[in-house]
Amino acid sequence: MKTLFEQLKTLFDFELYSNAATLANLLLSIYDTNRATLNPQEHFGTLVYYAESLFHERRFREAETIYRQALQLKRLLSKNKSPNCKTTAGPVPGVVDLQSEVELKYKTARCLIEMKCYRDAIVLLQSLALKQRTPKVNMLLSKLCHNHGHERSAIGTYKEVLKECPLALEAIEGLLTLGVKGIEVNSLIVDATMAPQCNEWMSSWIKAHANIQARKYTEAIQTLRSIEANTCLRNYHQLLVLIGECYYHNGEYEQAYIALKRAHAMQPHSKSGLQILAILMAKNKKITELEKLITPSPSLLNEYTSEMWFVMGQYLFATGKYEKAVYFVQKACFQNSRNVEALVLKAEVLFQVKKYQQGIAHLRYGQQFAPYRYEIHKALVDNYLNMGRTREAQLQALKAVKVLGESARTLVLMARTYMKDEAARPKAKALCLKALDMNENFLPAVYLLAELYLRENDLSARMKLLKKHAMLSKNCKLHIMLGEMLNNEKDHSGALEHYSIALNMDPSNRAAITGLLLLGKHTGSTSSAVSNAGASSSYLESMVEDGSDMPDNPLEMIEIRTTGANEMESESDAMWSDLEIEINQ
Repeated sequence: MKTLFEQLKTLFDFELYSNAATLANLLLSIYDTNRATLNPQEHFGTLVYYAESLFHERRFREAETIYRQALQLKRLLSKNKSPNCKTTAGPVPGVVDLQSEVELKYKTARCLIEMKCYRDAIVLLQSLALKQRTPKVNMLLSKLCHNHGHERSAIGTYKEVLKECPLALEAIEGLLTLGVKGIEVNSLIVDATMAPQCNEWMSSWIKAHANIQARKYTEAIQTLRSIEANTCLRNYHQLLVLIGECYYHNGEYEQAYIALKRAHAMQPHSKSGLQILAILMAKNKKITELEKLITPSPSLLNEYTSEMWFVMGQYLFATGKYEKAVYFVQKACFQNSRNVEALVLKAEVLFQVKKYQQGIAHLRYGQQFAPYRYEIHKALVDNYLNMGRTREAQLQALKAVKVLGESARTLVLMARTYMKDEAARPKAKALCLKALDMNENFLPAVYLLAELYLRENDLSARMKLLKKHAMLSKNCKLHIMLGEMLNNEKDHSGALEHYSIALNMDPSNRAAITGLLLLGKHTGSTSSAVSNAGASSSYLESMVEDGSDMPDNPLEMIEIRTTGANEMESESDAMWSDLEIEINQ
C-alpha cells in the first residue's frame, strides 16, 4: 500500500499537476496536525512537488511562496545533516534536479518575473555562487540585467552562457546590442564558427547583427541578402523577418512589405515581424489583409501576446474606430512596456481623440530606450505641427537629424517644419533638393518640393518634377497631382488619363474619383470607373489641435467613452465585441 507521499509523487510523475497540488495541500495540512506523517526529507519533497505543480498550473504567486518555504527547509536540512552521512552521487547530465538549490531559486525567479518583481528576481539569482549558475540561470539573469539597466552584469552573464552554449543566438545578439564588437563575439564562439555546418554563415550572421545594432541598415541588408542567396539558410523564417525589419527601419517600406509578407506566408502563426507587417498593411490600405492577419477568438486568449493585441489595435485604428483601438493597444503596452510600435500607435490614437499630453508622454517614454527609432521622432513632429507648436517641431526634427544622422527622410522631416514660415521656405526647398540628391526616388521629398513650387507659382518646374517621378515610380498620388494640374490648365484629356491611371492603381481612391467627376464633359467615360470604385473609408493620417504638459505616469490607463452602437460598421465588429466581453469577465 502506497503512502500519501508516494501517491503524490505518482501524480506528479504522470503530470497530473492540478491533482498533485490538491493532494500536496492536503498532505501538508495533515503534517501540521501530525508531524509523524512525513519525515524531514519527505516534507521537503512535498513542498517541492507542491510548488512545481502550482508553477505548471500558472499559479505563480502561490508557487513563489511554497518555493521559498522549500528553500528555507533545504537550508535547515543541510545544517542538520550528519557529517558522517555519505553524500549522494552528483547530478546526472541532462536531468534536472528539482530539489537542488539552483533549480528552486531559478523557478522562484521565474515566478517573480511573472509577478513583475524583476529587481527581486535579479537579487535572488545573483545570490547563487558563480560556479552554481547553469546556462539557463545565466541566460535568465542576462535578460533581466539587460532590460533593467545592469549592462556590465548582463555582458558578463551572456559570456558565461556562450562558454557552454556557443550557439545561443539570443546571447550573441544580446552582447552585440550592449555594444560588444562583432570580432570579440566571434572570438567567444570560434569553435562553433569553424564547425562544418556553421562556417558558411555564422560569421556573416554576427556581422549583420553588428550592423543592425550600429543602425547601418543598408550594410546589414546586403549581408543578410548574401546569406539568403549563398547559404543553406535561404528558407529560414527569421532571416526573412530580419531582412524585412531592416528595410522598414531604413525607410524602404515596399521592400519591407514583400519580405515580411513572404515570412508570414512561411510561418503564419509566428509573432516575429507581425507588428511591422500590420503597420505596412495599414499604410498600403490593405485593410482586408490586415483583418485576416489575426482572427479574434475568445477561447485562445492565453495565446494573445503584446504583438497580437497590437495587430487588433492597428486594424481598429486603420478603420477609424479609435475608442476601441485604444483598449487593445493599451493591452499591448501593459504586456510589454517597451513595445515601441505599440507606444507609437497608442500615441497616434490618443492624438486622434484629443488626449495630447498622454500621447506625447508615451512617445517621450519610448525615446528613453529607443531614441534611434524614426517613427517616434516623426510622430512627435507631426503632433507639434498640427498643434501649431512650430518651434517645438523644429527642435524635435533637429534632434532627429542629430540622433539618426542625415538621410532623405530626416531632411524632409526637418523641411516640413519650415513650411508654415514663408521666410524659412527657402530652407525647406534646399533640404528637399538635398534629400533627392541622397535618394532620387524618395517620394515624400517629391511631394513637399511640388508643394513648394506651387506656393512659388513655379508651375513649369512643378510639372517637370511630377512627370519625371511619375515615370520613375508607379504611384497613385503623383498621377492625381498631375491630373489636378492638367485640369487647372484645361488639358482635360491629359487630366483624364492621369486620373484613370490613379484609379486603376487604387479603385477606391476618393481623390481620383472626385477628380474624374469634376471633368464635366467626360462624365460618360468616367461613370463606369466611379461605379466600380468602393465607398470604403479613407485612412485618417492628420493629427489635431492643442496640447499640454506630460503627466507623471507615462503609461496610465486612458478611459475613453464610446459613442454608441451606430459606429459599428464592419461585419467583424460582433467578433471584436465578443472578445472584449470575454476579456472583461
